[in-house]
Amino acid sequence: MACTPLTSERYDLTGPPLYDHVCARLSPLDMEVVRSVPPGGNWRDIPLSVAQRSARLMQIRRSGGRTTYYGRLRPDMPSYTINTYFNRPGNGTFIHPEQHRLISRREAARLQSFPDRYRFLGPPSSRYKQIGNAVPPLMARAIGMTFPPSLAVDTFAGAGGLSEGLRQAGHRVVVATDVDTNMCATYSYNHRDTRVVQADLMEKGGMTTLIECVEDSLHGRTLGLLAGSPPCQGFSLAGKWEQHDPRNLLVDRFLECVAVLAPERVLLENVPGLLSFRGGAVLSHVVGALCHMGYSVHYEVLRAEQFGVPQRRRRVFVMGLRSGDEPQMPVPEMAYVPRGRKGPDGQLPADARGLPPPVTVGEAISDLPPIAAGGGQEVMEYDSRWVRSDYQRVMRGLLSTERFFAGRPEQD
Repeated sequence: MACTPLTSERYDLTGPPLYDHVCARLSPLDMEVVRSVPPGGNWRDIPLSVAQRSARLMQIRRSGGRTTYYGRLRPDMPSYTINTYFNRPGNGTFIHPEQHRLISRREAARLQSFPDRYRFLGPPSSRYKQIGNAVPPLMARAIGMTFPPSLAVDTFAGAGGLSEGLRQAGHRVVVATDVDTNMCATYSYNHRDTRVVQADLMEKGGMTTLIECVEDSLHGRTLGLLAGSPPCQGFSLAGKWEQHDPRNLLVDRFLECVAVLAPERVLLENVPGLLSFRGGAVLSHVVGALCHMGYSVHYEVLRAEQFGVPQRRRRVFVMGLRSGDEPQMPVPEMAYVPRGRKGPDGQLPADARGLPPPVTVGEAISDLPPIAAGGGQEVMEYDSRWVRSDYQRVMRGLLSTERFFAGRPEQD
């Protein structure tokens, strides 16, 4: 990968600097593990002589584990889901496709479809969470393009991935809220025109503050969209289900906001585990409450790679519409990658409808400078001559998303 940084006098400073191109350190044992895994490989490729030095690896060998554990990305495929633990080799497929290190925070942000101008603030531990927990902006953009631009409120906003996608689709987010200080700082930095309310919606005072701020910002205008991604720890398939986790009650706080603010549209995003959590009772509760408030409701599981995100991430979106019309979900722009855990990935599939292939890891990050494990810089300059794909041009602000999607079939 010929991305060696150039001298300062040769830099073309078109576009933003490169933020957060920093990756986690690796222990000597982790480095041996990383070196033994080929592109597309996983824990099964780690020699027994190395695995015997790790209790976790031996436990996985005995019981069998997800084929994503200790995985190395393939440059010719979309990534697996980027979660909050991409600073650890054993918690997913986070090993760089070519270099003996984990992906950097900027590379993870690229795989989430955050543009390079987007900067994450706070300590490193928080930035991993901000990136891994986010709604991919291009996925949110696809949802936002299904209805006319309007005034919006983003609850449980995190670092602002959902808002960024809505902004790209022409919506104006007037108020956003989250309980986490670092999330709010990142949101405020990247969304200067949005009022950010740091509040705990489990508390009556937090709800009151949010409602007052929204009503003050609307100045009597109609709220077009109330969106939210309530914490999904209790619904996630990635770990133990905590059915009595109090954070699951935040779904009810979201519904209370709907009842008070009466938006034209409601959008709730969560992990697919919401469909089966408590036998589907939570989803039925959400749908029933929205219907009782006069909304037509539709929900669907969407695949991120079908909307330009170079990542196999699945999310459920629940849409409610007051007009009585049936809510519409976005039409896929690209083919999807069939899910399977029995073996390594095959080739990118051909789509029966003639859709172009999804964006790959190589298309997403091959331009970023090589760094060593534990290395990189918080801020570095970027030479636009490093760009190798249209996706990278979109991330750098050199190509519009509209032109990117319009030209994608020609790249097939």
